[in-house]
Amino acid sequence: MKNEIKSLTGLRGIVALWVTFFHFSYFRNFWIQSVNGKGYVAVDIFFVLSAFLLAVSYSGKFQHLTFDGVQRFYKKRVNRIYPVYFFSVVFIILFIAKNPTWFQFLVNAALLQCFFNPNYSLNEIYWSLSTEWICYLIFPFMLWIILRYKINSWFLIILGLVLRGIVPYLPDMYFDDAPLEIDRSSQYLDVVFGMSSLVRTVSSYLLGIGVAFLPEIKIRKSNFIIYGVVILSFLLLYTARGLFFIPLLSAVIIKHLYSEKRSLVKSFLETKAVYFLGNISYSLYIIHYIVRRQKIVIVDSYHLNNFLLIGFCILLSYFSYLLIEKRVKIFKT
Repeated sequence: MKNEIKSLTGLRGIVALWVTFFHFSYFRNFWIQSVNGKGYVAVDIFFVLSAFLLAVSYSGKFQHLTFDGVQRFYKKRVNRIYPVYFFSVVFIILFIAKNPTWFQFLVNAALLQCFFNPNYSLNEIYWSLSTEWICYLIFPFMLWIILRYKINSWFLIILGLVLRGIVPYLPDMYFDDAPLEIDRSSQYLDVVFGMSSLVRTVSSYLLGIGVAFLPEIKIRKSNFIIYGVVILSFLLLYTARGLFFIPLLSAVIIKHLYSEKRSLVKSFLETKAVYFLGNISYSLYIIHYIVRRQKIVIVDSYHLNNFLLIGFCILLSYFSYLLIEKRVKIFKT
C-alpha cells in the first residue's frame, strides 16, 4: 500500500464531522436538514473506506494465510481501535452509566454488542465498532477466499447491494429479548441493532473490497465523472431511497482519491483543517456522543450551544488523539 493518502484521511474527517452534526443538531431549513439528517449513512462510508484500504493493503499478504500474518493483522487492528475505545468504556462505567453490571461491562469490553440486546450497549454508537470488529475478525479469511477463488469484483458489488437491500426487512436477531430502553430509528437503512447491523456492515465491506479490485478505467477528463458522482451523492440525500447507493458512490470517490489523479475534491480533502479533522476522526466519533448524552447547556441559543459543544468535542478528541491514539499501543507489531 502507498504511504498515507491525506485526502482519504480528510474524507474520514468530513464523515466524522457529519455524524457529529447529525447527533447534535436539527435544522428547520429543508436543504440543510436533508443533508444533516442523513448523517447516519456516514457510518457506511466509514465501513467502505476501511474495507477498501484493508483490501489494497493486504491483497498481497493474504494470498496465503499464515498464523503469524493473521496474528499481526489482529494486533494492528487492536492497536488501532481499542485504546481510545476502552478508555471510553471505563469512563462511562465509572462516571455516567447507571447501575452497570459486570456482564454489561464484559459485553462492551469485548465489542460484542451486535450479538446482544441494545440495552447492554454503553454508548449508542458502539454498535458500529462492534460490527466492524467482527468484520476485522473475518476479513483475513474473506480476502483469502476472494483471492484464492478469484471472485469477480462485480459479484462482490452486487452481493453487497443485495445484502444492503434486505437489511431493513431482517427481523431482530440478538440475545435477550427484554423490552428496548432506546428508541428504534424509523429512517431508511438506519439499522443499528443485532445481527441486522452486522449484515449492514458486511454489505459495505463487500462494496469497498469489490470497488478496490475493479480495474482502473482510463477515461479522458475523468475528473468530471468524479465531480458528477459527488454531485449525485448530494442530490440523493434529498430523496427517500437514494441513500441505498451512497456507499457504492462513496467507494467510487475513494478509488479516485486513492489514485494519483488530482482534482478539486482531493485538494479540498487535503487542506490542513480537513486533514486535522481526519486525524482526530476516530476519537471524535467516540467522544461526541458521550458529550451529546450529557445535554450540557452553555448558552440559551440552541444552535450556538451545539456549535460550542461540537468545538469542545473536537478539543477533547485532539487531546485523545495525542495522548491515547498516538502513544498507547497494546501490542508491539
